[in-house]
Amino acid sequence: MERRAPVQASRRRGLVVIIGLRVALESLMGWRPVLLIAAVFSCVSAKAAEMTAIPLNQPGQGAVIINGDLTPEDRENFLIKIAPFSGGMVILNSRGGAAYAGIEIGKAIRMRGFTTWVPSGSFCASACAMAWLGGARRFMGKDALIGFHSVYRLDNGKPVETSSGNALYGAYLSQLGLSDRAILFLSDAAPTSMNWLTPSEAEGFGITLSVYDPKPTAAQAQPNVKQDTSIEARSRDFIVAINLLVSGPTEKFLGIVNGLYSEEVLYYGKETPRSQVVSKITAFVSRWPIRTYIVQPTSMAIHCEQPSSQCRVTGLVNFDARSPDRQQWSHGIASFDYLLMFNPNSKWPVILSENGKVVTRQVDPLAAADTQVRGSIGLPLGLSPQ
Repeated sequence: MERRAPVQASRRRGLVVIIGLRVALESLMGWRPVLLIAAVFSCVSAKAAEMTAIPLNQPGQGAVIINGDLTPEDRENFLIKIAPFSGGMVILNSRGGAAYAGIEIGKAIRMRGFTTWVPSGSFCASACAMAWLGGARRFMGKDALIGFHSVYRLDNGKPVETSSGNALYGAYLSQLGLSDRAILFLSDAAPTSMNWLTPSEAEGFGITLSVYDPKPTAAQAQPNVKQDTSIEARSRDFIVAINLLVSGPTEKFLGIVNGLYSEEVLYYGKETPRSQVVSKITAFVSRWPIRTYIVQPTSMAIHCEQPSSQCRVTGLVNFDARSPDRQQWSHGIASFDYLLMFNPNSKWPVILSENGKVVTRQVDPLAAADTQVRGSIGLPLGLSPQ
């Protein structure tokens, strides 16, 4: 596995920074968060990244806080967090982690037009810095540390630069529109060293960023976080999750698909036993073994009836399905219509009915997919970094 080294901070190591998000987001972007919280960042966290999503009063906008080392699985975690939002801000504090996660999160950030910010006293290096670069607007605190070096793999426990990994990294930087001089600065440091980015260096290399430090009041720093546990929110999360699962390994998805449906399902207009639904889905994913399904967040509509604990969820999904055996690539947009029912003893619902139709679809030779500029997984399909 190719990773960016989780390096030690040269200064301000172990500092805990408390950021009042209300004053920060109001000052930066004119937003007023729904929740007044304090985001606590620990610069010495060694566990996998923790991600917190905060809805904002402006429709469709949200903030996502990433704190900790990135793992490959964090790509999916990040997509779940940003799915309800059409834009917003990503706040980062991480020593590094998996290059794959950093690049893929950075691509998703750019695709959705999110702003990125590393606050003063926080540390964003290696894979974290890759993700930060994806911001449509980039902010850093005056005392923030943002560092870059080359991608590497471990060979007998020793870091060795990898040409394939650095090729992917270079392609990502090029897609972001960075200059050759900037790409060299961001990728030429050895795995055991670091190029630290300062605002003056960024200006010299043509890397656009702004320096920002909020001044929260004591009242604004008081936490008051309440998680949305309504069946509307759980329905939204469920639909996003099943589309991410169908986008993952076939064996993993088939291992849970039986539990997604009720015993009898109104499946595309016909009453169908659950066993037959599972058989149809198994045949489909076997025919298209490589799949990416991304829900368009602004398309989702949710209507729930509290007495029956049922919710109808409709919307649109971008799909990308590939068959190496048949050398085919099917991609486009489809609608979905689910009726979900919640059980008081279960967090997740079961599917009572499922329907939908293809809105647009194109089938091409698989080789055509390789010529498209897109993220490998987890981006709105058909789009490329500007």
